[in-house]
Amino acid sequence: MAVLAQGFMHLLLGSGSGTITYANIPGVTNLNGGGFTPNKIDATDFDTPAGTREYISGPREPSPYSFDMHYEQGDTQQEAMFTAMAANTPLPFKVTLGAGGSGKQITFEAVPNLTLAAPVDGKVTSSGTLEPLAAPAREAQD
Repeated sequence: MAVLAQGFMHLLLGSGSGTITYANIPGVTNLNGGGFTPNKIDATDFDTPAGTREYISGPREPSPYSFDMHYEQGDTQQEAMFTAMAANTPLPFKVTLGAGGSGKQITFEAVPNLTLAAPVDGKVTSSGTLEPLAAPAREAQD
């Protein structure tokens, strides 16, 4: 059965050293991405059947997450992302899926990349890209 995304998923930003405390990033309206970029290495040799190729799996890079959010002037989480982007500093992020015993979380570090959009007859929004520095961890929610 399908699950309604509203209220089911959240993008959180971590802070602190040692024990990381996560807080919801307000205004997120869209979140996409994850997974890995495939890396096929050609392993074709003279024993490979004619007209075909053989591959082995090579090291894979984590694929980026992208998101959209309402810009909320002065918000602590959003301002921390703009500051980290300017300083090229990685931050801890968490994506939560559901809640309770069956809830999952995905954690990773990334340097946020944010762009603003401000149409004259609309609201101010930001689009963001988060490229994980290492493979994200998917586990039960804590």
